[in-house]
Amino acid sequence: MKELKIDVWSDVICPFCYLGKMKLEQAISKLDLHDRITIEWRSFQLDPDFPKNASAPATEHLVKRKGISLEQIQTSQQRLVEQGKNYGIDFQFEKAINFNTLDVHRLLHWSKAFKKQHELKTALFKAHFTEGADLSKNDNLLKIIESVGLESVNGNQVLNSVSYAQEVQRDITLAQQIGISGVPFFIFNQKTAISGAQADQVFEEMLMKMDD
Repeated sequence: MKELKIDVWSDVICPFCYLGKMKLEQAISKLDLHDRITIEWRSFQLDPDFPKNASAPATEHLVKRKGISLEQIQTSQQRLVEQGKNYGIDFQFEKAINFNTLDVHRLLHWSKAFKKQHELKTALFKAHFTEGADLSKNDNLLKIIESVGLESVNGNQVLNSVSYAQEVQRDITLAQQIGISGVPFFIFNQKTAISGAQADQVFEEMLMKMDD
């Protein structure tokens, strides 16, 4: 049986990325493809100009950045809350704290060597959207690193360096070359793509096509 590869561009502060991740995982589980699929989480920054080592309430920041009303954003968030429940996501948007995600993406690249990228990505999403953790603070990132079985000492060395910044930039540059303007974005076996947190059936059909 052939191996199947999925590349996923996403950002930790993107609720649709979290939803898309869980939809993909559900489809993989339904089709019993766990043992044959490799997922690589690639970097994409939705808000690269947000100051490093700073944070702000995510909803308030979104109102300022998007220039739309709080009511419009809250209506959209409520729809996501309801959708998330179907996939085991407990969105707590009132707790979410915006931050510059460069360091998080560097840690995700670092974690690949230990085959912990998937676990770290999941933990970061939960920390941001459910627990309201301030991920601009290294102490909070180190606790998450430890929670998935990674060495916090090594993680701290990464955080206090520029390691893996080039890998992050390569992912972002590749996204630009491909024409990716929004996330999540999924590429299956380097051939076909899905943009956004599509309906469950779309993911299932794409996985079945991969397996042909």
